[in-house]
Amino acid sequence: MSTRRPRAYGAGGKARRRLHVHQAAMHTSGGVFPGGHPFAPHGVPLPPPRSSAPPPMSQPAPFALVASRDDTALYKDARIGFSHLVPGRPTFAARTARPGDPPADAVLHLQDAPITLRYRVEAPVDATADSDLLARTVAERHGSWRAQTAVTADVANASWLAAWGATAAFVAAYDVPPNTMTGTGHAREDLFVLVRHGLVLLVSWTYPRAFVDDPAYAAFASVAEATMVWDAARWDQRGRVWPASELLGPGLHGALGTKHAASAKELASAVLLPDERARIFAMLSAIVSGAGAPWVPLSAEVRESNRRALLAAIRNERIRAFVDGAFSDVRTAHDLRGLALLLARSVEGGRTPTLVSARAPSGLATHAR
Repeated sequence: MSTRRPRAYGAGGKARRRLHVHQAAMHTSGGVFPGGHPFAPHGVPLPPPRSSAPPPMSQPAPFALVASRDDTALYKDARIGFSHLVPGRPTFAARTARPGDPPADAVLHLQDAPITLRYRVEAPVDATADSDLLARTVAERHGSWRAQTAVTADVANASWLAAWGATAAFVAAYDVPPNTMTGTGHAREDLFVLVRHGLVLLVSWTYPRAFVDDPAYAAFASVAEATMVWDAARWDQRGRVWPASELLGPGLHGALGTKHAASAKELASAVLLPDERARIFAMLSAIVSGAGAPWVPLSAEVRESNRRALLAAIRNERIRAFVDGAFSDVRTAHDLRGLALLLARSVEGGRTPTLVSARAPSGLATHAR
């Protein structure tokens, strides 16, 4: 069973599975965040580059879902100036909650993945309460209720607070028991509790427990965690999440690029001993789950570090030559994830093996749960 948790946003959390981003790439509109090491686990990626967007979908105020590029749409809550750029073709769900569902002001379902997002704003009982204590209390109370067991929340550090526009935030992840009233089975849930101006915002996404090991979940989380904005001055996000790539198309289930398809197909006949295969797939797992927000450009240092780490796991000369050649097209985190998926499917004869649950080897700044 996977024991994944949301990425460690606080300085005391475990190193998590992404943000292979050079310090110089860790910007928001407010400036550069401290990262230190080029694989710093607490940096916040640049927002997606701006682009034009179609008109809003027809939805009742104060909530809106504005269609954007590719498979993304911008959820907006006009009451508090909050927005969330969500991939996977989200749609509003029925406003009537089913018995056993957690309370929510708005609910989104993804058409491209079995993920449900919920948003809820609460006013604290004590408006003078410490923001950090308030966020932690709400996160652990809500998580424990959903999990039916004690849940510990992790604190978000200053760089994530600045990106989200919150004065305090705590995150948690937990298993959700089956719900006989709704007929849902074992699930997993990621929870974000943000505090700003005396209000508490709960954002969560729920998905089948097994889906946490799907590369599509890694792609979704890398976007959804970086695109929550509680700031009316910059909530109008119109960026393109999925950059153009020779290796991977847009979307949670992006099609693999054709440029390297022929040479990749030949790798299915490569002979790999069990220990080499295990090393390769452990490294590919680290890349798929840890590549970061897809629009983030990778510095030359980060590209070279990932290339060397991957080649160090490979002895087969045909596979090494393929990796060396394909890396010339790796420029963004989306490219890097695409290369890992292409290599994994090629070595497995066209199948996509479970990648994300593998433990990341040391030396690569992933965010293993």
